[in-house]
Amino acid sequence: MVARARQRFRGAAARPRGGPAGALPNLVVIGGLKCGTTSLHHYLNLHPEIGMSRPKELNFFVAELNWPLGGDWYASHFDAARRVRGESSPHYTNRPRFAGVPGRIAETIPGARLIYMVRDPIDRMLSHYLHNIGGGYDDRPLELALSDPDTAYVDRGRYFFQLEPYLEHFDAERIELVAREELKRDRAATLRRVFAFLGVDEDFDSPEFEREWETGTAKNSGRFKAMDRAVRLPGLRTLDRNFDRLPERLRWAVERVVHDPGGGAAPKPDLPGDLRARLVELYRPDVEQLERWAGRRFGWLE
Repeated sequence: MVARARQRFRGAAARPRGGPAGALPNLVVIGGLKCGTTSLHHYLNLHPEIGMSRPKELNFFVAELNWPLGGDWYASHFDAARRVRGESSPHYTNRPRFAGVPGRIAETIPGARLIYMVRDPIDRMLSHYLHNIGGGYDDRPLELALSDPDTAYVDRGRYFFQLEPYLEHFDAERIELVAREELKRDRAATLRRVFAFLGVDEDFDSPEFEREWETGTAKNSGRFKAMDRAVRLPGLRTLDRNFDRLPERLRWAVERVVHDPGGGAAPKPDLPGDLRARLVELYRPDVEQLERWAGRRFGWLE
């Protein structure tokens, strides 16, 4: 997945975008991976006061990815006329693989607001694993892949562990925590809270808030696997790089084909009881820290 993130912007520095210089963002959705950031990115972009980047994942603050492309390249992805300008890159909470991200964000856009999306960490882990299996990034049996406590499958769901470096650089009131379960259960109230956090009209509504992106039964299908692998071929990499720049209606048509969101969430495999018990105990201290910081319970691991 990291290799694909690199590939999407290969050669970008040699092809600067025309038009105005743009402006640096003041909103960064920092993750987490497989927690609903794609849906949130689309919901935010519907608001008339908010402009979200296309493509969604700029990965600018990761030194190993797009940091070398420079601030002008980064600013060129945002509309200076929008009150709130944002991007969403789950690799910003990919500790310990990518270090130093919070410091780079604080140095470059010190006044930014951050949104961190989270979900039940075991559900997140299973979704991560299924995505990797479907995309051909992993071929290990489930129990083998998820038994190692020192992998991204585990670390990406240790949300307080991922959040800690940000708390060294940003005041707590500049960070909003959004649980995927909250966004699914009461989308209107959750988006009102997010809009209020960003200082925009919190009563804005759209019929397109009913859409859910990158979820659905087709994600486990051969069709998804074939398309996910196809866009990595040399002749189709341009399509992959520019998909997020397509008009919203066309992107949604592709989404319905690739993920079939109307078919409901893809079923998750059952974890062996002993493995689930080990994961619950592994995650429990981190979840408790996150809940204390957030001041609310999420009902995970129960």
